[in-house]
This record gives sequence, C-alpha cells and structure tokens, in this order.
Amino acid sequence: MLLNKDFLERGLSSEEVAEAQKKYGPNKLPEAKKETLLQQFIDQFKSFLIIVLIAAAVISAFFGELIDTLAIIAVVLLNAILGVTQQRRAEAALEAVKKLANPTTKVIRDGKLQVIDSEEVTVGDLVVLEAGDKVSCDGIILEERSLYLDESTLTGESVSVKKDAVDPSSDKPTEKNMVFMGTAVTKGRAKVLVTAIGAETELGKIATKIREVKKEKTPLERQLDTLGRLLGVLFLIVSAVVFAMGVFLQGASVTDMLLTAISLAVAAIPEGLPAVVTIVLALGVADMAERNAVVRNLPAVETLGAVTHICTDKTGTLTQNRMTLVGAWFSDKYVEEEQVSQQALEEELLRAMILCNDATNSAGDPTEIALISFLDEGLVENVRNKLPRVHEIPFTSETKRMTTVHQVDGRFLVVSKGAIEVILSLCNSELLDGEVKPLPKERKRLILQQSEKLASQGLRILGFAQKVIEGSLPKEDSEIEKDLTFLGFVAMKDPLRPEVKDAVDKCREAGIRPIMITGDHPVTAYAIARELDFPEGKVITSAELATMSDEELQQTVQDISIFARINPLDKLRIVEALQKRDEVVAMTGDGVNDAPALKKADIGVSMGKSGTEVAKEASDMVLMDDNFATLVDAVFEGRTIYENMRKFIVYLLSCNVGEVLIMFTAILLGFPPPLIPLQLLWLNLVTDSFPALALGMEPGEPHLMRAKPRGHKEPILTRYHYGIIAVQSIAITAATLIGFVIGLNRVGSVEEARTIAYMVLVLSELIRAFSARSFEGYVFKMGLFSNRFLAYSTLIGIALMLVTVYVPPIAAVFKNVPPTSTEFAYIIVLALVPFTISEIAKIFRKNEMGL
Repeated sequence: MLLNKDFLERGLSSEEVAEAQKKYGPNKLPEAKKETLLQQFIDQFKSFLIIVLIAAAVISAFFGELIDTLAIIAVVLLNAILGVTQQRRAEAALEAVKKLANPTTKVIRDGKLQVIDSEEVTVGDLVVLEAGDKVSCDGIILEERSLYLDESTLTGESVSVKKDAVDPSSDKPTEKNMVFMGTAVTKGRAKVLVTAIGAETELGKIATKIREVKKEKTPLERQLDTLGRLLGVLFLIVSAVVFAMGVFLQGASVTDMLLTAISLAVAAIPEGLPAVVTIVLALGVADMAERNAVVRNLPAVETLGAVTHICTDKTGTLTQNRMTLVGAWFSDKYVEEEQVSQQALEEELLRAMILCNDATNSAGDPTEIALISFLDEGLVENVRNKLPRVHEIPFTSETKRMTTVHQVDGRFLVVSKGAIEVILSLCNSELLDGEVKPLPKERKRLILQQSEKLASQGLRILGFAQKVIEGSLPKEDSEIEKDLTFLGFVAMKDPLRPEVKDAVDKCREAGIRPIMITGDHPVTAYAIARELDFPEGKVITSAELATMSDEELQQTVQDISIFARINPLDKLRIVEALQKRDEVVAMTGDGVNDAPALKKADIGVSMGKSGTEVAKEASDMVLMDDNFATLVDAVFEGRTIYENMRKFIVYLLSCNVGEVLIMFTAILLGFPPPLIPLQLLWLNLVTDSFPALALGMEPGEPHLMRAKPRGHKEPILTRYHYGIIAVQSIAITAATLIGFVIGLNRVGSVEEARTIAYMVLVLSELIRAFSARSFEGYVFKMGLFSNRFLAYSTLIGIALMLVTVYVPPIAAVFKNVPPTSTEFAYIIVLALVPFTISEIAKIFRKNEMGL
C-alpha cells in the first residue's frame, strides 16, 4: 500500500472502512473498568465505623429495640447514599469534559476529503495532517512538506520535531517517519497511513501500563481508619466495664445492662461522623467545581491541603507553552521586548523573519508565530506575495537551520534562520547600519558571547542571514547556503503564566516546597526556576539520575528543586523517593509523560484544556482552566476542610465522651442511669449531626495558609485536640450530672431528673457548637451568627428537643416530664457552663501558643 499512488488519492473505500472498524473497534484510549452502582454502594460499608454501627443495630434488633435499630440504620444508609451520589457526580463531570473536547480528524475516503469524529478513524485510513491538528492515531508518513510535530506530551521536550516521509524501499520506518497519537502538528502538512489506534498506539500502551501503579490511600483515609479503630477499642472497653459494674455492683439484670451497654457503645461512636465527613467533602467538591476544578474522588480535596511537595512540569504548567519574542540584536545593538516593533528592526532582518517562516499570526510552529505575531497581518502577506518562495531547504536536527529561496526582479534572495553558531559559520560578512562589512573570526566570537549571555538567562536564540544570487540558482543546497551575510539574531522565551509567580509564592508561604520536573534543557529550566525564586541548588538531569540508586536519590531529593531532561520513569522515581521520606506529594501535569507520576502521587492534578485524556484519567483532580493559581485555591480549600473536620470531630467526641462519662460516673456513684438508650440515640442523631455539619461549612481562617503542612505522620487529632476534648467532656459531664442530682433532690422522680439531665445535655451541646467554630478565635469576635447554618441548626435542635419534652405522645416514648419554670432556669444556667469554660480555655491556649 505504501507504493500505491492511487491510494494517496482515494484512501479507503466505505466498504473497507466498515470492515476495518469491525475488526479493530473504535479509536478510543483504554478506560478503567467502571464500578457498577451496586459496587459503589457496597464500597460505602467498608468503613470500620460503619461496621461497628451495623453490629450495634443487629444487637438492638435482637433485643427488640426497634426504634434504636431503625435510627442506626438510617444513619448508615444516609452515608452510603451520599457517598455514591457524589462519586457519580464527579464521574459525570469528567465525562462532560471529554465531550467538550470533541476531537475531529481529516481523512481521505472514497477519493474525498472528509472531517470525521476521531473515534471513527481506523487502521488503514489515510489521514491528512495540517498545522494545528491533533494527531489521533499512530501512523507512517507517506507524504510530507516541512512537517514538524510538538511531541512534548510524549517526551516533555517543548521544541518541535522535524518529521520525514518514509523511504518506499524501507521495510522498517523509524520514529522520524512516524506520527503518534496525542502529539500536535505545529508546521507543514502530511498524508499518513494509520497503523495503530486506541489501546494499540504508543499513547494507549502507556495508558494501560499506568494502571499497574498501585494507588496509595490518602492521608485522610488513613487518619479516619486510625480514628475508627481507636473509637472501636474505646467503646468496647467502656461498654464492658459499665455492663460489669451494673451487673456485679448494682445487681441490675443482665438484659437491662446489656441494652444500656449497647446504648453506651453507640454513644461512644459519633454516628454522624461518616455522614458529616462525606457531606463536607462533597461541599468541597462543589466549591472547587465553581473554581474550575473537577475532583474525581472526595478525599482528594483534603489531601491537597496536606501536601508538602508539589512536583510540577514546566511546559504548559508553569509556562504558557508558546514562544514570545523578547529581544533582537542587530547592527551591534540589542533591542529589548518593549522596543521590538516593525519600525525598530532593520528592514532586512524583519523581511527574513517573515520569509523564512511558514506560520501565520495565529497558526503554526510556536517559534515561528513568535517571529511575526507583533506584525500586521497585511504586511506579512504582502511581503510573502511580493517575494514568492521557489525553493526550501527544511530544518533538520542535524543541520539546525532552515533556508528559503525567493524570486525578486530576476534574482534570488536566500534567507536562513537557525542556531546562532550554525548561521554564523555560514557567513563571511555582516550587515551593519545598512552596509555589508567583512565578518572576521574575532567578530563572530563577540557576537556569540552576546548570544550566550542571553541564552544563560533561559532564552532561545535564533540567528538570521541572507544573500542575493544573480543568474541561475545553484543545484547543490550547500552552494545556496554558502557565503551568507549575517543580519542579527532574536531572543525568545516560553513566558511564565501571569498568575504562577504569586501562586508559587503562596505555596511557599504555606510551607509547600515546589519542585520543577521537566524534559527541557537544564539552562532553560534553571532560568524559569530563578524567575520563580526557587531555592538555589544543583540542576539534576536524567543522566545523573541514572547513576543514583534509589537510596541515594532518597537522600538527595530533599535538596534539589530543579530536574531537567527528565523522562517518565525518572518522574515516577522522584515521586517515590519523596514518599519514602514520608512526604505528601502532589504532581501537576498535562502530558502523557506525566501520567505514571500523577497516578503514583498522593494527589495527581492534571490540566483540563491542554491535558491528555491519559493524564486526566490518572489524576485525582482536573484543573479546567489550566490555571496554576487554581491549585493554590485548592490548597486553601483542602486545609479549610481538614481543619473543619477537626473542629466537628472534636465537637462530636467531646459530646459523646461526655455522654459516656455521664453514664459511667452515675453508675460508679450508685445513681441510676441519667439517660435512657433512646435519649442517647436522639442526641447523637439530631443534636450532634446538624451542628457538626454546620462546623464543616465554616469559612477558612486566614492563618491556615501560614501554617506548615501536616504531612503523613500527624494524626487527625493531636494532644492539643485531645486536651480540648477532655476539658469539654468533663464540663458537659459536670453540668449534666448536677442537673440530674438537682432533679432527684427536688422531686425524687427519676424520670423528671432524667428530663432535666437530658435538656441540659442537649442545650449545652448546641450552645457549645458556637465556641467550637475556632480553636483559638473568640466567638464574639467572629460574629455570633456569622455562620447562619449553625444558627439555623441550633434552632432546629432546640425545637426537636422541645417536641420530645412538651408533645405528650412523643414525650411518653422518651419518658420525659416537662420541667417547672424553676427547673427550666437551672437548665439554662447549667447549659451555658461548657460554652463559658470553652471560651475561657482559649485564653490559656493562645498564651501557650504565643498568639
């Protein structure tokens, strides 16, 4: 087929297309097998806390406690439904992103040029590529004209690569004769025979391979597992002790004490915790979606707030992935970016930049676009029409130059551009202020020194030269490019994204260490790093990494901020080395070469616009605007969510531990249980859950982005937080037991005393939630009602409590007796005690922390 010229005109027939598509299937990258709705639902029940609650429900049902059983099951099902709903919403968002891309491909079929959905491309198709096209398959180049491809998604190298048509006599085409899925045409045109689609492409093979990388649990998942086990052990010990004390010290019946022990076990576990965690994470996902970030799994929001290192690609992530002209040197002077204009440049240099160039102002190779983007399009078109191109010597990696020949008034104008040292080697004269003068070796050395000085700043240098040929055009290209006149050189760079500098500064202020990992040249990488104020240090290349063992890399990686000329396996090794040092690693990127590291990192962050489907599939979060600053928003969001989780976990545990202490202390002192099992369940399901959810919606405090990252080792609750829990649970216990004893002494009725204890406990927990909004900030400075959801939750909680006390049928179920006005006054005063102690304790905590 390679030698069939007729095929180059007609391509496949409709019948051949149908047969090939049936054989090879759609042109789609392999996707991870999606879990069914049932599998996602079952996964929600794998939490240790959920298993404990289910066990408690089973035991309650066995003893006929139907209300208790239904209450526990309701919480478990709510958690499962919320988890599945949010997981499927995230998946739907990503599917919508894929549909927005809607890639198309030009093919020749039945002798006609057609534009089709890229999924319909099949093996044997004849694909037509032009500047700006995305390559949707792997294939052999049959015809080409000045074809250059951006292969940065595969190699990390930002400079376009020259491609050549296959030699018809060759049996094995090389990479130079091939195009690959996921790359882009920056210049030229070609006809390509499709040899592989979907999973069989090089891109597809990488997509398949990265699934073998084991995904680690997020820090949040590890912390919640630890907390769940801690609470599990706690409730088992407490329940066993209370059961034994009731049976052996008070002589209570085994059945009554077993039910009491079960109610205590449920009280020891914050039943609302799984549901509140899920809801708060879901709210974080919704918030991030509004800020152009799609989160693929809920814990990823929090994980980003815990990262200690961000490993970021350079091209397209820190930079704009487009070249910009920043200066020009000619006639012994250098004109900087602000002064580069149509009027400032010499006519000959300006003409060369237009003629030795295949781009337009908006399409083509990024380097060539940069040479003319500041010029009027009419001027560019006019110059090219007046001086038509009659011959071209294309750029190759060996010659490092491009030369074009143009006809003008019966003569030929030769224009060359390329690497400065190569262009100078072809010149024997230079243009100085409009006059052609000799160009001796010493002068060449001075020009090279000027260019090297700029190159050391990370700029790309292109030299230009010309000559006029009288008479006929030489047949040998070497004669055409001989004895040129040097015109000057230009300096270009791939500029930083405008928002990146501020974003990197904020990350550094937050204690997060940025590391650049790029396939670009070390000098370029170092210059970009200097612009961003990366820590000084050695630039490590792939060749140097190859000489290091994993242990040596683990020791070295902490002191290196710049890695250049890096390949995909190197990125994976760097991430793993950091993780072995117990760092929480985030990896940002958009190319296929980033995908393995995105998958392995604690959180992978891909780009929504420029990112490949493989990168998105491997990541935990997709930045839809490709904006590095969105990453900073995500860091703040993650830290806010984690801190809010701490707030409501501390709040829930102090309440529930207080309930356990109330029961434990009362039995130890010989009193009857101050609360019945149904009252305990009602407390946990209603008065805990709503305020806890409100705390999860608390706005982030400014100091969060000035704190050091937590890292892997810091538990979700530290000694600091356990101290708060201890103080608060003791305050709640004291206030409730005092109310219970007052009730017993006043009326001698256990049910009335329990009602007083119940109301004190409910109100104290609801009121204390306002103080729980901050561990150090005073509630009156924050604004008592600035968290409106908490205010509404408190009102709802009070209303539900009053219903169980003052509505006779419900009060009878709860065995509550409405208190007198005097008793109600005692209740209000006692309910304010834990809140007051909490606010006073902040004074001592702030003094201890030096705030």
